[in-house]
Amino acid sequence: MIEGLEIVRKAAARRMKLSVDPRSGAVRLVLPRAAALAPALEWAEAHRGWIERQRARMPEPWPITPGMTVPFAGENYLLDWAEVHPRKPAIDGNRLILGGPADAMTSRLLRWMRAEAQALLDAETREIAARRDISINSVATGDPRARWGSCSSTGDIRYSWRLILAPSHVRRATVAHEVAHRIHMDHSRAFHRLVAELHQADPKPARAWLRAHGTRLHWFGREA
Repeated sequence: MIEGLEIVRKAAARRMKLSVDPRSGAVRLVLPRAAALAPALEWAEAHRGWIERQRARMPEPWPITPGMTVPFAGENYLLDWAEVHPRKPAIDGNRLILGGPADAMTSRLLRWMRAEAQALLDAETREIAARRDISINSVATGDPRARWGSCSSTGDIRYSWRLILAPSHVRRATVAHEVAHRIHMDHSRAFHRLVAELHQADPKPARAWLRAHGTRLHWFGREA
């Protein structure tokens, strides 16, 4: 039996599918409702080599420690923690200042970063949408396993808050991508032309950066 295997049955599934969670290494096996379990487990076992290769490529844990470099909104900051500092994180020059008990440092910083990501992504979404007078309903953030953004047909856009850890051009290209889906709910040539227009630059470098480095963002704040 594969360690960390989660079995999920879905009515919409037409075939078996394996995936490895980039945040934990857990393996997910999606099955059609009527699929027999034993052959499915044998099929998953036959792909053990692929699973181990995916796990081997996972980044090292990225714990939050005083003095570390913290990527935030396209800049790098020195984490200046001391218990006597104010508990609410604040940017001061090239320092990110944080106080309070050491055992709450990670949770406090992550909560602040998530709130900042929500505010920034909301503002950038509406700014970029305004370039073509595109209507946006709600903007939300979460911590999805694989997707950096999604857009519904009703105009609700959702992002991974971890985009705030990426370079600014990567974050803004992702925003342009989701805003473009308000016009084209596909990945046609017209869609990609609109993404480039909204981004005001070629979005390909941003996509390449996420392919190369995106998985590591899921490990920010993870202890060794």
